[in-house]
Amino acid sequence: VYKTFPVGKEPHHLMITPDQKSVLVANAAGNDIVYLDPKTGDMQRRVPNIVDPYHIGYSPDKKWFVAAGNRLDRVDIYSVKNQELTLVKVLKLPKTPSHIAFTSNSKTAFVTLQDSNELVAIDLDTQSVLWKMPTGKMPAVVWMTPGDKYLLVGLTGSDGVQVIDWKNKTEVKVIKTGKGAHNFRPLGDKRHIFLTNRVDSTISLIDMEKL
Repeated sequence: VYKTFPVGKEPHHLMITPDQKSVLVANAAGNDIVYLDPKTGDMQRRVPNIVDPYHIGYSPDKKWFVAAGNRLDRVDIYSVKNQELTLVKVLKLPKTPSHIAFTSNSKTAFVTLQDSNELVAIDLDTQSVLWKMPTGKMPAVVWMTPGDKYLLVGLTGSDGVQVIDWKNKTEVKVIKTGKGAHNFRPLGDKRHIFLTNRVDSTISLIDMEKL
């Protein structure tokens, strides 16, 4: 550790902006987002009045910014123009919206509802709920496989990854990984993905083609 500095209250998830020029830090209890320089860590700016941003994400076309309000049971949808965020819609949802994924055409956002054991699909053009479906216990990170074929959901309250055929709203299978299955990170070859198993303190490597 070569540098420590305050960013805000309860910083949770962070992500790189689509132009790779800033790292966003979501301050869930601070109700704001901080922009950091990815090379130096220096603070670039602070965007206030982003309510309860637990998990955040840009749509692939960079037109939408979505914030999952884990504490306040809401999903906020913002339009993006010249890197400025404008709140378009607040969707009140069942218990504990957790993580976000998108279709590659930026038409649909998916959000896991961690304490409702559900997955919700949101139409970004109309900012309305398309459907909800049940999942396994405590769904956390949701990830789209190549070609928008399946959604992978880490089941933190269980020991595996649920594979969902989202077009037909059905479960394909559950890949057993380890207790506390939670978060994904891609290997970089567009085929394999790492998964953290928080309770078992292990990492699994998943083949997204063979499942």
